[in-house]
Amino acid sequence: MTSLKTVPETALAVCAVGAARSSMPAGRLVLASVLAGLYIAFGGALAIRAGAGVPAGWGPAGRLLFAGVFPLGLLLVVFGGAALFTGDVMYVSGAVMRGGASLGRAVRALCISWTGNLAGALLLAFMVHWTGIYLDGGSAGAIAPYVVKLAAGKCSQGFWPLFVKGILCNQLVCLAVFMSLSAASPSAKAMLVWPPIFGFVALGMEHSVANMFFIPAGILTASWPGVASAAASGPGFGWCDFLVRNLIPVTLGNVVGGALFVAAPYCLGFRERDKAGDSDRTGDRDRAGGSDRAGDRGKAGDSDRTGDCGKAGDSDRIRNAGFRIPD
Repeated sequence: MTSLKTVPETALAVCAVGAARSSMPAGRLVLASVLAGLYIAFGGALAIRAGAGVPAGWGPAGRLLFAGVFPLGLLLVVFGGAALFTGDVMYVSGAVMRGGASLGRAVRALCISWTGNLAGALLLAFMVHWTGIYLDGGSAGAIAPYVVKLAAGKCSQGFWPLFVKGILCNQLVCLAVFMSLSAASPSAKAMLVWPPIFGFVALGMEHSVANMFFIPAGILTASWPGVASAAASGPGFGWCDFLVRNLIPVTLGNVVGGALFVAAPYCLGFRERDKAGDSDRTGDRDRAGGSDRAGDRGKAGDSDRTGDCGKAGDSDRIRNAGFRIPD
């Protein structure tokens, strides 16, 4: 029987990962972020291939199959030690809230992860375009129009619907990451990650990093001669639309969803310290919480090793923060 961390223990692990992520060297964080963009794009590319092959008369089967295979991307992120912007929002926000990282370091980490994710997703979008794998037998079959329609639809919803969908999406994404931190075995982590990711995709929510692949893939696919005429009959969209009419509102929504709807309630609401077998005891928190935290902060000048975010050698931080960081 697989044992899971308690919620307070998992919240502590989130803060420890956030503190480590905030202090990760820039070059290492760039590499981890580019990989995360590639991994999420792989999930998106597979989802397109799967969903486009389902006949239109099969009702919601196409959307459900699309959603069913998309979690490949986050599984690769979790097990590959990559730095995904949407998950990093929860990590670094929790660290800031518990005093384990400065706001400046947190913003730096998020800017690097967002930019690196964009680079990785764009790289795969261009590689998919160059290989022509969405052209069936060299012609515009079912897949190419599907990609264009998907991308165009994402650029025609308006700011506020996209913003709210971004909030709801990253609630589920961060809950998937949160639950994966509670498990020790790879099989348990995989089982905990899959349902929330399936849910946000099936519900039609908006994920900024996924859209960094989907929309560029649609823009590039629409440039193929056999697809251009079909694309012309639908709503127009281009690179400016990608940024202004989708990526900005979705990114802002993802930040709100991860920071205020997941990090805040868990990292501020569950503040019991992870002591030997007693992390659920509120009595320990009441007796020692304030003075212990003040003492920890007085002893350590490094903002990344203070507050309630665990010790520098915390095994969860090392296992889940991405590429290994020297203590």
